[in-house]
Amino acid sequence: MQPIAGAWFCQIELTNACTKACVYCTRYVQHVRRDQQFYMDLLTLRKALESLEDWPNRIGIIGGEPTLHPQFEEVCQVLREYYPPEKFGLWSSGGRRFDRFRQVISDTFGFISYNEHNQHQQDVCKHQPLTVAISDVIDDPVLRRSLINDCWVQKKWCPSISPKGTFFCEIGCSLDVVLDGPGGWPIEKGWWKRTPEDFEDQIERYCQQCGMCVPLERELAVDRLHSTTGKDTKEKVSPGLLELFREHQLRNISERDVEVFGRNLSMREMDQIRPGWSPENYRGDIRNEDTADESEDGSWLMTTESFFSQYKASE
Repeated sequence: MQPIAGAWFCQIELTNACTKACVYCTRYVQHVRRDQQFYMDLLTLRKALESLEDWPNRIGIIGGEPTLHPQFEEVCQVLREYYPPEKFGLWSSGGRRFDRFRQVISDTFGFISYNEHNQHQQDVCKHQPLTVAISDVIDDPVLRRSLINDCWVQKKWCPSISPKGTFFCEIGCSLDVVLDGPGGWPIEKGWWKRTPEDFEDQIERYCQQCGMCVPLERELAVDRLHSTTGKDTKEKVSPGLLELFREHQLRNISERDVEVFGRNLSMREMDQIRPGWSPENYRGDIRNEDTADESEDGSWLMTTESFFSQYKASE
């Protein structure tokens, strides 16, 4: 694992509301209870930005779908008070509100990561089955810890700030919401200076319930609400995590929604999968399977100017 300060972005989780319901969503959107849905208030947003004073890298605004925030224009005004556009990136799946706020987005964000989740993407893009918890499928605690310590998410993705606190990993941030966790570290200056030695509380609480670091065959990233084919819409969930989901009365966990993945994985099986395993390449519509690092080029994160020069508004 790497220190938090080594991440290329820190994400501010503006909301977990979304118009999509994709299987293996990293925010567990289709499972979130309505009372777990949040919109970060402006005071917390200010605290988040102030906590990133001297943060050496960029700041992402992510969801859910960030433009669904009922005060999105005010959010952008606050962002502009703190940093110039080149400091900010917006993660969005588009939609009417994205179109509506095109000018304010251009004024606020220097970069855009746009992932529409259209039908073509659903036919070719694959997600890592993060709902197959490592604690359910790997018995050996030494092997589990080795995989967790080498997790690609922590190396390539982002620490996060939500209304519930700060987190060394964005998946842990999401799990804290759906499992009604105690929250993260306080939103205060310097939280991001933590090193791997400081992560133990969050590793034990969240990483054990995640499958991102486990070599598994990836699954089509189908949006259950908008898919026209209906294929591969069942989400693989390991037994222990499914029990936790039921305990917390999450949504879409019936037999018609999930397939129980109830077996242990052997080292041999994982070694067979590992050579062609590229879990970070969830955009198979624009990237070759052999090149998967999302931070490498503008196909993942475009400058706002370049993006809008070729963007067509939704019908």
